[in-house]
Amino acid sequence: MTARRRLLTGVGVVAGTLMLAGAAWAQLPSGAKLPTAEERVSAQLPAPKPHWVYVVEPVFPHIIASNVWILDGDSEEMLGVIDGGYTANFAMAPDEKELYLAETFWSRGSRGQRTDVVTRYDPRTLEPQGEVELPRGRFLVVTKKYDADVTTDGRYLVSYNMAPATSVSVVDLETRTYVTDIETPGCALMYVMGPNRFAMMCADGSFLTVDFDADGGAEMKRGDPFFDVENDPVFEHPAFSKRTGRAFFVSYEGLVYPVDFSGPTPRVGESWSLVNGAEKGTWWPGGWQVATYHPETHQLFVLMHRGRKWTHKNLGEEIWVFDTRQQKRTARMQVENAALSIQVTQDAQPLLFAIEYGEAPGVEIFDARSHTHQGEIHEIGLSPYLLHVTGE
Repeated sequence: MTARRRLLTGVGVVAGTLMLAGAAWAQLPSGAKLPTAEERVSAQLPAPKPHWVYVVEPVFPHIIASNVWILDGDSEEMLGVIDGGYTANFAMAPDEKELYLAETFWSRGSRGQRTDVVTRYDPRTLEPQGEVELPRGRFLVVTKKYDADVTTDGRYLVSYNMAPATSVSVVDLETRTYVTDIETPGCALMYVMGPNRFAMMCADGSFLTVDFDADGGAEMKRGDPFFDVENDPVFEHPAFSKRTGRAFFVSYEGLVYPVDFSGPTPRVGESWSLVNGAEKGTWWPGGWQVATYHPETHQLFVLMHRGRKWTHKNLGEEIWVFDTRQQKRTARMQVENAALSIQVTQDAQPLLFAIEYGEAPGVEIFDARSHTHQGEIHEIGLSPYLLHVTGE
């Protein structure tokens, strides 16, 4: 049998089958025919809870579409996911009634007209509620926690940009409008200090404090450098409680710089060391979101690994716990697999979350008071990177 004859025979069989199926359908009584129209059902989440964690994933294998996974640390379940644009930055309203993504899209997927927006999401349905365009764009880089944030009163969202000059876009979340871009030469990221104030880290190791008004006007004050940018830089993800204004910046060599963001300008305290004695030169901080802080218990958690200088991107083998009042280590916690990022919840019975990279990425869960392992949630996307919790 020729290839052409086989093809024609196959077409005939398919056509005959379809005719028989159509005839059988036509002979069914009307009551036996089920409607084929689809009905959309949208589930709703309850109000956010203290032990929920929002996991930001850039999805490196196909980076034009990021995810925000919502996990429940008590039930150890995945509750939902928000689909975002290219390397989206996540933030939430202080009253937890809205979630925000600063995100980027192209009209043809990976090419075409570029659009940068701040999108509002309903925290119960996870559906987009509207967006505000960022006319100056936003900085496209591996997702960082302080590339976008909301002021303490929930009125404004600030978004970092570099094109190539550095600036901060201000969005009024009440009027749903873009306000302005504030030029901030040589300074990056935003550590929110109040309703109309944020600080930025500058290239010389100092802070820039920015006060802005509703019309987009801004006043700036530059502080003095507080760390050695050449020999011992700090991680740009501090352990930061925006609610209290307390932060701890960890350096690559393990120095801790306490910073008080609650006043008109940042106040840097005396530094102290994570590593002493025989461990010095052997154990180093490393990861992405390398430290986290629980104000009520004065606990500082830091990802640590064995290595050498300039291994600051190595994942953590252990989580070390420090009392920030005594500036002493109080516990060492083992992680099942190497950990990239950590975040502690801000309630009275805190949990500690750690993004781990084993056979598949997941999130380990610890009791932050007893420092014991509570459980884990497996297979969270392909490349989870950042952790957010309510009440930070």
